[in-house]
Amino acid sequence: METPKSLIEEALDQHLKSLLNKHAAGTQVDAWSEEVEILKVGFRDLAIARPDALHWGIVLEYELPLEGGRRPDVIITVPDKILVFEFKQDPRISGAYVDQAYAYARDLAEYHSESHNHEVIPFLIPTKSRNLVSAQDGVRIISPDKIAAVLSEFEEKDPINIQDWLSGEYAPLPTLIQAARMIFQNERLPSIKRAESLGVGDAVIELQKIARTSKELQERTLAFVSGVPGAGKTLVGLRFVYESSSDTANSIFLSGNGPLVEVLRDALKAKAFVRDLHSFIKTYGTTEKVPSQHIIVFDEAQRAWDAEHMGVKNNVHFSEPELLIRIGEKLPDWANLVGLIGHGQEINSGEEAGIAGWNDAINSESAKSNWKIFTPARFKDQFPNSDVTVVEQLDLSKSLRSRRAEDLHEWVSKLLEGKISEASRLAYRIIASGFQIHLTRNLSEAREFIRILYQDEPAKRFGILASSKDTCLPDYGILNGFQDTKRIKYSRWYNNPTGEIGSSNNLEDVVTEFGCQGLEVDCALVAWGNDLLWDGSDWQMRKLRPKFKQHDPLSLRKNSYRVLLTRSRDEMIIFLPPEERFDKTEHALLAAGARMMQFELKSAI
Repeated sequence: METPKSLIEEALDQHLKSLLNKHAAGTQVDAWSEEVEILKVGFRDLAIARPDALHWGIVLEYELPLEGGRRPDVIITVPDKILVFEFKQDPRISGAYVDQAYAYARDLAEYHSESHNHEVIPFLIPTKSRNLVSAQDGVRIISPDKIAAVLSEFEEKDPINIQDWLSGEYAPLPTLIQAARMIFQNERLPSIKRAESLGVGDAVIELQKIARTSKELQERTLAFVSGVPGAGKTLVGLRFVYESSSDTANSIFLSGNGPLVEVLRDALKAKAFVRDLHSFIKTYGTTEKVPSQHIIVFDEAQRAWDAEHMGVKNNVHFSEPELLIRIGEKLPDWANLVGLIGHGQEINSGEEAGIAGWNDAINSESAKSNWKIFTPARFKDQFPNSDVTVVEQLDLSKSLRSRRAEDLHEWVSKLLEGKISEASRLAYRIIASGFQIHLTRNLSEAREFIRILYQDEPAKRFGILASSKDTCLPDYGILNGFQDTKRIKYSRWYNNPTGEIGSSNNLEDVVTEFGCQGLEVDCALVAWGNDLLWDGSDWQMRKLRPKFKQHDPLSLRKNSYRVLLTRSRDEMIIFLPPEERFDKTEHALLAAGARMMQFELKSAI
């Protein structure tokens, strides 16, 4: 700690310049100066009681690779533990500061190879406080004058070697968009080990085998890839399309999810690979035109429109599965269709036929060839009259997401099933793992909380989500109506940085379940609407007048909230309008384990 303070500040400034291509502002330099002085005093006092502390490692402004410049203030390696210090000059102690400190520790524990086997402990240091030793949600909150006393409590053992720790690999799980960019730019996926261990690579290999055999034997094949939410189905489809385009034949990735198509095409700058499913079917399924691609991959195959919906929408009396089979029949010599199938994703009229619609398609008059089916065992019985080959590698049963994300999906399922006590038990584990489920009735505080949480993290993505069928949220400035949301440019919403027009991070433009399905944000501000309310014993939906026939409207509403509540990677804030009719819903969410958001814990002075 004897390095001159000015040299430390200069080194930190150069580090910041290399990360963000800008020099530190005066306020940042002042903050560094204060932090260094606090550490010097704290370790001077600590060294008297614990001389071995002189061998501990201290890292200032450690960059979390691939995280857009995220930097915990200080990391200290003590015997068998890693401490993360986050300093705040604000006289308030915001709940957002607590979440930020916890997130740094959580991500190091999860993604840093040299931190996996050690306890990572987050500390929040309000620099204006005195005589403070407290804790909140797994974060220790201490004042500068208590640093020496608190650190002296750790056992006297051999410390972690700081050079070994610095040489560790930090490999965060990329978002779908980040992963797609890496695939199309021939970059190594940082999470490839996790992806391969959970079967993504095996699924791609099996699809390549099926495609090659289809071409060699001049067959028409239909393969299905299934998986739990977050298992990597879309990633499999994109990799297969990209790798097949230079090997087997021309290929294309189709999705009926318009926002996903727009965001992918903008991010990849590769419009030829990704197309809108409905327009592709309209172009080639209802005309004599023949596409150039022999390999056609379509996302969310279970959501393909049925014949009734196609008749109303496009005056075409064939289902989308049947029209895709017709397209496959027109291709010369051979065709390889691949459907990616999720679970519980049907959110719109005409999407309720599911996998059965594909069996109807290959047994219709449109299917003149003998289509061979390749599927996981779970769908074998759906094709009783077909040539079916079971390929278990096409069933992605594990989520690529973290365990907390898997638990979150289960929590949402239990919540929407009305199993509140079961959801509560899951919530305890989710929150303990570092994923916060906040609840608030104050929208302005929710917005400010998120801005504070991510104020120094430009790569983070957050935004407001709301149900398309609610009618009261516009009273609170949440414009979720059709006319408002149809003008949203999703490529801007998901890709533009904070402050630029249309960015989700501005917390102004709202997307609904139709604009976020298949996509993620780091933190979603989910505005709960009046279309699905808890009555004290079960969920009730507001009566709707859908434009198209719905067989189970309540299931579609629940699935819409399933989508909205599972878009977050880091944490989630649920806003309930401050109206009496939402009180029972608040009670249900709190009983299920959500916690009231604490905008400010206490004054730090």
